[in-house]
Amino acid sequence: MAKEKDEDTDRDPESKGEIHERRQQKAKISSRYREAERKLPDDPRDDPWAYTGLLSRNPANNITPPLWEAIKSEVYRVYRWSVERDRYDELETPEHRLAKALGKIQLRHYYWSKGKNEDLTENLDGEDATRLYLFFDLSALNQSGVARAIKNPDIRESLGIENSVSQPTLNRMPGRIDDETRHYYASETETLVRRLQDTKLEHWFRDPTPDTIVTDGEGFPPVQVIARELRSKTFKYLRLKRDSSTEVTKDASLRVLIAAANGNGFVNDAAKNLKYKPFYDDGDIPTGQNLTHHLRKSSRESVLRMFREANDELFEIAARHDYFPDSAEVAIDITDWPFYGDNESNEFIRGTKPGRNYSWAWKYITLALVGTDTPLILVVLPVKDKSKTPEYIRRMLRLARQHLNIGRVYLDAGTEFYNSDTISTITEQGLELVMQGRKSGKTVKHFLNGMAWADLRSSYYPYDVGSLDEDSYYAVGLKSDKTVKLRKSDADEPIDDYTNLYPEEVPPEELGEAYRRRWGIETDFRVIKEELLAKCGSRNPAFRAFYFNLAAHLFNIWTVANILRAEETGEALSKGKQLTAGELMQAIEDDPRDLRLPTEPPETKQVFGDIADADWLSSGAD
Repeated sequence: MAKEKDEDTDRDPESKGEIHERRQQKAKISSRYREAERKLPDDPRDDPWAYTGLLSRNPANNITPPLWEAIKSEVYRVYRWSVERDRYDELETPEHRLAKALGKIQLRHYYWSKGKNEDLTENLDGEDATRLYLFFDLSALNQSGVARAIKNPDIRESLGIENSVSQPTLNRMPGRIDDETRHYYASETETLVRRLQDTKLEHWFRDPTPDTIVTDGEGFPPVQVIARELRSKTFKYLRLKRDSSTEVTKDASLRVLIAAANGNGFVNDAAKNLKYKPFYDDGDIPTGQNLTHHLRKSSRESVLRMFREANDELFEIAARHDYFPDSAEVAIDITDWPFYGDNESNEFIRGTKPGRNYSWAWKYITLALVGTDTPLILVVLPVKDKSKTPEYIRRMLRLARQHLNIGRVYLDAGTEFYNSDTISTITEQGLELVMQGRKSGKTVKHFLNGMAWADLRSSYYPYDVGSLDEDSYYAVGLKSDKTVKLRKSDADEPIDDYTNLYPEEVPPEELGEAYRRRWGIETDFRVIKEELLAKCGSRNPAFRAFYFNLAAHLFNIWTVANILRAEETGEALSKGKQLTAGELMQAIEDDPRDLRLPTEPPETKQVFGDIADADWLSSGAD
């Protein structure tokens, strides 16, 4: 596995392209020399290469190869020598063979001087310290294993060093090397182990540093780097209520939830499977039970607060990249998360449209940015009482307006929304409203049938819902091109919407097209529930809120990652996403670097607003 002792080193290995270019330059010099050799002048003094006839004068042969190539040559020489002489001892360990190869390298060009080494140890001169450091960084042994190995006289003799050093001294070695030298050695060793991957000698060496393993060998995977950057900005706000006695890092704990969501499974199984990652050892990740124990310590109020803080970081990035429209369109939906247990076990479990093996669900009301190439879930609230929908909407609009200038709101025809109180909550704030109508009413049926008989593409008439003034609202009928294409009979059922936009100012066709853009959020929620949401059997509402808000937050990370990647590549997001949700989740799960997240983030500017929110949530409007 990658060595923890040098995890902060900038390794910067030589890429395939750089290796190819360097070798081409050397071959070009050698070719020019050989060409001149074939055209030797009569007078040696006219030889531009100074006695070309002497093979040793070929300047290409005098170019010092990189350290990694020198080590590689000796490694293969040790291997061939053992095989050719039938002396390849299967009982000889890989560290013995590596020590032999390092001991044969001419380090005249590579080792650091005694002057630079004097603060490291008195037992080793510059050349010995160089060989030991290379062995230390290349060997598959861990720190204590290397310390034990160099106490073996045979390995010290093969390595070419006289004295052993203690493990504390080994641990200090990287920090005692100046930054330039340390970076040089780290880059050379990283290039070597990558070049020997998938060869018969790879088991002699440590694995490559996982950050740099990509299929083309040309640096960090962009999706992993972007995801890491975004997680480091947002995950610090996610509180797990852990004390100082917890040994597992916060990032590793959250990685369990990521793995569970990525596999659409439970945290217990995800925690077990993560132990097979090469960068984790037993004890590096929590059990599923340990993770859920800490999650249960949070309240619904604190869960909503922490994810609002985390999402704020993403919204600020989107704003800096000018991805928020001047007049935003948002969709408000209530999304079901199916529940398969006892429906009386919690007041937040509500009846829903029956599905496969369920008729109950946890419900979440969401406000999302739509009509854009960068959809974002701005607010997620748990729903306990659908009669409180106007209060939910009022709060969500207030929170969303901290980031957006909202121009239009879309609603579907759900029973929670299709009432005068909900509609008034939106229109009283001066916002445009477009809402899908319900075809069950006699008036609407009569209107649509009249359109069909007259073969009208669009029409409208004053319309009222409940106590709403029909002079301010209109029912808009529009023939559905999709329905026309898909229907197999003469029956036609146009889309019907009512709105507080005047059809004289906004053509029905434009309204219909705008409302269709809202349907994109339905696809986004399928992505959230199928690719970003872990399975959960808990009846704890705070626990459930954490899971669902994390899934929505991961969706926002996915959106912002696509913003950043599009900026890098110069491609428009309107042409398609740069990264899939699956790629993002796999990149996070496979990221070998622990983010070293703080256990608890500092207090933020939202602390006073949170007090008010907590009062609101506990007052019954939850």
